[in-house]
Amino acid sequence: MPQFFKRKPLAVAIFLAILLIVLAVVTSGQRMRLTALEGAMGEVVTPVQGFMYRIATSVSDFFHSMEERKQMSARYEELKGRVAQLEQQQLKMDETIKENERLRALLDFKEDRDLFTVTGVRVTGKDPGNWFNTLTIGKGSRDGITVNMAVVTDQGLIGRVTDVGSHWSKVRTIVDRQSSVSALIERTRDNGMVKGNNTLTFEDGLCQMINLPLDSDVVAGDRIITSGLDGIFPKGINIGEVVEVSSERREKYKTAIVKPNADFLRIEEVLVVRQVNE
Repeated sequence: MPQFFKRKPLAVAIFLAILLIVLAVVTSGQRMRLTALEGAMGEVVTPVQGFMYRIATSVSDFFHSMEERKQMSARYEELKGRVAQLEQQQLKMDETIKENERLRALLDFKEDRDLFTVTGVRVTGKDPGNWFNTLTIGKGSRDGITVNMAVVTDQGLIGRVTDVGSHWSKVRTIVDRQSSVSALIERTRDNGMVKGNNTLTFEDGLCQMINLPLDSDVVAGDRIITSGLDGIFPKGINIGEVVEVSSERREKYKTAIVKPNADFLRIEEVLVVRQVNE
């Protein structure tokens, strides 16, 4: 065989060239077949891969969204609780401001009155009904309060003390039918008696000024104040305003309907007159 290669080198070269060509063709065919197979597989696999990718992305987004919603829900509950807390704080602050304003008004009223000394006290209870016919205050005999002391606010007369305990007192207000206050019309100086309208079966929160002189020219809008003639209520405390003059005449007297100046529906603090200075 070696001698054959030596004798005919051209034939050997041609043989080798043909062999290389055949190998190249065979190899090329195999690559083409593989490429075609790969292409066919790609046509099938690529859509599946895209579909699975979309599913995976959707699942990931879903759980991510759920987590965000949980976080948002927790944050919302936290903020809602905080808002409720702030509202409570604001409510307490508003109540404190309102109480300070009421107490400041009472203090101003106290300082303006040189004829008598007073003590501030909270209202702790009221009788059934809308108009505070009687009420309970949170001071009593240990605080120097006695029966018949006058009870007022910065707006005007409330009533008088009727019962006293060691730490509490009962007050009958001027709108109660059993109450009576010696009063006068500030403009005309006519004297009369102010009595409450409220009974157990009837309430309107008004008073009547009775025993007015027949010739009195009392008119709606006239201011009614205490006269001091009964020895219980100091003179000059505002009671209310005339809203109507009754046409009904009782013997030699007129009657005026009086709307109290004090707000009996919203009493929270009062002043008790402890001593009248002569």
